[in-house]
Amino acid sequence: MSVVIRDALEKNNFKYMIAYGTLLGAVRHKGVIPWDDDFDFYLFDDEYDAAIECLRNELPDDMFVEDEKSEPLFFHGWARVKDLNTMTTYKCYPQDSCYAHKGLNVDLYRAKFCKQSELYIQKANEYQLYIDRRLKKDLITQEEYDRRQEDIAKMRKKISSGSKLIMSNLISDYGFYYDDIFPLKKYKFSDELFYGPSNSDAVFG
Repeated sequence: MSVVIRDALEKNNFKYMIAYGTLLGAVRHKGVIPWDDDFDFYLFDDEYDAAIECLRNELPDDMFVEDEKSEPLFFHGWARVKDLNTMTTYKCYPQDSCYAHKGLNVDLYRAKFCKQSELYIQKANEYQLYIDRRLKKDLITQEEYDRRQEDIAKMRKKISSGSKLIMSNLISDYGFYYDDIFPLKKYKFSDELFYGPSNSDAVFG
């Protein structure tokens, strides 16, 4: 799946980078970490929607883009590519079991850039949209929704200073400096090459 996604993105000149356990696996093991079970990409906000449409049109018949257009209960803040030939269970993230297709998936995280001073406000806004979607689709109780509002209020009170550009997304508690991401460089993963950040040490922090 990851190679098919990479090839479609590179053929159409869309920027991407590998992330999280995938990047760690490339740096430490030149491949899969034994305890990791998925593949993670970042796509960048300025061309994210166009890249997703590209994948929607170019993926083979046994793969599809899972997002609000293909899954009525979709609540994630990023799209995923899902395989139709596999079946999985969701022990760590049981909320994902609400989706119609249970196959293996590749996460396509949306990377946004903002000033350091705006990091926690942006993250709070994204998190608010996330739980709003879950409540609207009856995938979270009102009690849990109210509890998470308290978390969002605490997030908004966090102070982050500075004017450097920093990359953020919904699932991380921190951001990455623009200059540690670009220019992208290639990393070996098994027998393939994928783009990743220019400074992986700083990203792992």
